[in-house]
Amino acid sequence: MPKSIFIALFSLVLITGCEQSNDQQSGQTKDTVKSDPTSAQAQPKAPELKVIQEDINDSSLYKEPRIQFAWSSVPYRTDEKDEIWSMSLNGDELRQVATFEELSVGNEGQIGPYGTTAVRSPNNRYLAYAWGIASKGKYWRCIFDLKTRKQTIIADGVGIPSFNWSKDSNNLYFMDAQTVKKYNLKTSKLSDYPHRFGTPMYLYENDTKVFARDNQSLKIYNFKSGKVLKEWETGQELSHTLFQGSPSNQKFTYISFNDSNKMGIYTFNNPLKPIYEFRLPSIAIIGPKGKFLYRYRISQGMRWMEKINTETDETIKLSFLPKSKNDWYRVFKLTVYNNRSI
Repeated sequence: MPKSIFIALFSLVLITGCEQSNDQQSGQTKDTVKSDPTSAQAQPKAPELKVIQEDINDSSLYKEPRIQFAWSSVPYRTDEKDEIWSMSLNGDELRQVATFEELSVGNEGQIGPYGTTAVRSPNNRYLAYAWGIASKGKYWRCIFDLKTRKQTIIADGVGIPSFNWSKDSNNLYFMDAQTVKKYNLKTSKLSDYPHRFGTPMYLYENDTKVFARDNQSLKIYNFKSGKVLKEWETGQELSHTLFQGSPSNQKFTYISFNDSNKMGIYTFNNPLKPIYEFRLPSIAIIGPKGKFLYRYRISQGMRWMEKINTETDETIKLSFLPKSKNDWYRVFKLTVYNNRSI
């Protein structure tokens, strides 16, 4: 199958995210596994969801990095609305980051568009995200303050923003119609950044460099001057929606350049040769130190997180997610956050 066709089909699968099952979800476990838990034996009841709001003043919660994700049809809801939640690296300690009502624009729409992520600021306090209302054909660029519980709409547009926070959490950079925008939280001013980069873009090394996709090439830029420092030609059109970057460890995931049935983990400085590959389809993120890959898995109604040691290929099954009252629900837009405490 041509790679371009495969990418289009894979994108469609991820966009729909349709997950249906009538099976009972398994209880929590942290056993090492090599296959899906699809035994015909009776499974324990799924854990009950306790709705606890993430408290950014609770320093004990930030001893380790956390996984943040969007959750559709959260078990306590009956309206299938999107919310943002977080969990520990063990897949437990679930916390509600922000509700649909807090994130929404006009109490309608959803987190989007496809390909964007909800990105936490380095100080853990702010959440940058895009909110889409299909009937209006617009996606608002928003910031939600987890301390004051207030939303700020900073712009609207139709493209994929590619959010990047400055190290000090004072500035948010994002793409808007091929232009990089800069929003300053202290002055509440939005301005054009003087240089253009590809999309998605990832700001790293203390706000000095940018790694970005540019059509068929991958580039590293000097963030201050805009100068291209390194460039790699891939010989194929690259889908910006399938990139998942991790600036803290300078790695990203993308469909393997060698095998379109797999995802590969690549480094910013050697982006054409994978250091690890795993089978499709899968929603996955790179762990905080780059050694582990965290994946969201589904099988016969069971939904869980697992982590894979990319050096030994050992797979550890983490805690199962509580089962929704609705058979259809999904977890998406995974990111890792918490570089330091508030």
